[in-house]
Amino acid sequence: MPWILWRHLLTELLKVLLLTASVIVVVVAFGAAIKPLADNSLGPGSVLKYVSLAMVPMLQFALPFAAGFAATIVVHRFAVDNEFVAMAASGIRHRTVMGPVIILGVLLFAVMLWLVNTVVPEFWGRMRDTIAQDAAAVFVAAVERGEALDAGELTIYADAVSVEPAPPDSGATQRLRLSGVAAIQRDRAGRSATEFMSEGAIVDVHRRDGATVMKLSMSNGTGFRAAEGTVAFVPQAAPDAVEIGRAAERDSRSTTTAELQRIRQQLDGETAVQQELVVAASILDRVDLLQCIERTLASAGAVTLRDDVTGRRYRIEHAAALGAAIAPAPGATWIDLVELDGERPVRRAEAASARLAAASSGEGQRVDLACEALRAFDVGSGDPIPTRWPVRLRDLRVIECPSAQRAAAGSDQLLSQLDALASAGGPNAAEAAGAAGALRTRLGWVDRDAASNVLQRLALAASAPLVLLLGAALAAWKRDSLPLTIYLLAFLPAILNIVTIAGGQQMMRSGAVTAGSLVMWSGNALLVTCFTLAYTRWARH
Repeated sequence: MPWILWRHLLTELLKVLLLTASVIVVVVAFGAAIKPLADNSLGPGSVLKYVSLAMVPMLQFALPFAAGFAATIVVHRFAVDNEFVAMAASGIRHRTVMGPVIILGVLLFAVMLWLVNTVVPEFWGRMRDTIAQDAAAVFVAAVERGEALDAGELTIYADAVSVEPAPPDSGATQRLRLSGVAAIQRDRAGRSATEFMSEGAIVDVHRRDGATVMKLSMSNGTGFRAAEGTVAFVPQAAPDAVEIGRAAERDSRSTTTAELQRIRQQLDGETAVQQELVVAASILDRVDLLQCIERTLASAGAVTLRDDVTGRRYRIEHAAALGAAIAPAPGATWIDLVELDGERPVRRAEAASARLAAASSGEGQRVDLACEALRAFDVGSGDPIPTRWPVRLRDLRVIECPSAQRAAAGSDQLLSQLDALASAGGPNAAEAAGAAGALRTRLGWVDRDAASNVLQRLALAASAPLVLLLGAALAAWKRDSLPLTIYLLAFLPAILNIVTIAGGQQMMRSGAVTAGSLVMWSGNALLVTCFTLAYTRWARH
């Protein structure tokens, strides 16, 4: 066996590969930092750290092209010096001559698999966290661009911002002073729960256990609570602190392949799916609640609703329900509505109709009661006194109907119940069908996103040894051509392969799984075809 020649060829390939990969990685890593720098998302002290972290993810793109370049330069020099001719004259077969290239290709494939499946996602996450942890720069950049900043369940907009040193006794690392502030705090279903507006505010940035926590304090502002439908002047408002940086939204790019496989097996645990599960559970809880109210009115002739904030109760009498609509019971002229303080009636109203609506808080176990009262009386002081009745009573809990507690239900259980409700018809069928469709769409997207990333990483890992083999075969075959001309012949299919991998991944995410997989692997198939053609021509001549 030609161990000396093998060792010499393999050593040359490794030297050129490492040198070329180092140059490409540095250039591409600085290119990756251009966008954050242009957006002012990185502070001056974070640039070097960000570029250093970016070098590792850029290896997955640099190694295939570096391998092709190394194979072209080294093998072409061996071919021009007639070393391959001497090997063939000595009885060494062509596939034996290519032995070092094949060995390097196998090693390169193993390294690429390790990188793209484990190491690269970790460094993508660190790059994202580097930007997120530079909270002051991110916030200032967003304000200067006239954009809102999303931080967890809080969205903040400001007209102007300035950076100040944090007071020593605050425990914060940075302080931002804002003017012309609007903030929206959302509930767990993603709906607006509380809105704040203020002429000025202070944001303190804290660093705790590797995470960045942002605390907002607004003074002399106006607050609106959607659950209560109230607007009030707020001397001091402090929404819940939000964690950015480590708690930033995790994307599939920064998730290891093992974690992606676990995601596909446990789709219900993903944040995006959990939001749809909350919506689906709320719809089913509300439907059960409406059906319970309908049965209670039919059997007992009355139903009692409670406001947990004020402790007041509201009893609906002489009524019948059909879905969300409430009408006078047979034989009754109007619906009687009674407000109770403890057991004592304090207000009474008569209405021609009423309607139960989804609770303003978005919780499916509560309802809003809307009605146009014909007459209302204050009966708390003895003689009835004409008064007004609220157009909408919000977030009422039905005493006779216990909560369904569907929060822990899985997607399969919720989907079967939604499908049954949709197929049964009725006033809630369309809403149930829409919720089931949205949940299935979200489940499918999360699964396809994870699957497309797994296949994308495998295809990218396979491209490195294929470009290496193609460059070596072309250099041995086209020995009379310039090395850069030969590399161009290997470079073009490699570029096309990167494009087809990205395009196939997008197709898989959009729902065309089979077609996307074929497109994703078509670039590698082209590399195999080109290598086979070049190797055959070289071996023949």
